[in-house]
Amino acid sequence: MNRYLQVVHAIPGRTRLRCPAIREDHASADRVAEALSQMHGVREVKVRPYTGSILVTHDSAVTVDELVATAMRVLDCQLLVRLGEEPPVPSEVPELAQIARQLAQAVGSLDRDLLRFTEGDMDLGTLVTLGFFGLGAAQTVVDREIELPPWFQLAWWGYRTFMTAEQDEIEGASSAGVVGYDDD
Repeated sequence: MNRYLQVVHAIPGRTRLRCPAIREDHASADRVAEALSQMHGVREVKVRPYTGSILVTHDSAVTVDELVATAMRVLDCQLLVRLGEEPPVPSEVPELAQIARQLAQAVGSLDRDLLRFTEGDMDLGTLVTLGFFGLGAAQTVVDREIELPPWFQLAWWGYRTFMTAEQDEIEGASSAGVVGYDDD
């Protein structure tokens, strides 16, 4: 994919650019920071190599086009993504994403096989839930005591149970425009 520079936001005196290529080439982060900070009217340049973010604080007389031209030249970018435009989607898939995709396909295949085998009576989610329930029951029988989970897990489970059980009501209220309480 071509190297690109994205204008993330621009207000008078403050501009944020992003160049994902900086993540792989940390030396280019130093080069662009040096070049931008040498521009007349630029007060400060902060480059975050791990995010590809370039934050420039400058006088209002410095234009975004000047900053972009310098950054594109130094970073050897072929494409400019203007404010509000979507950046290009990378054509190559990172190695870990390929593993995750293969794992998701394998689990999906296992789920379909289980549904076929049980003639639609049980899917993988139900089987795993019953398995955890069975393991919990077995542990309770062996230990002869029930341990309470930490408070934050109980709070999370309470919240998730409420959100799941009341999902239709919540969606109905938000689509009807109900946002908060009446002041009357």
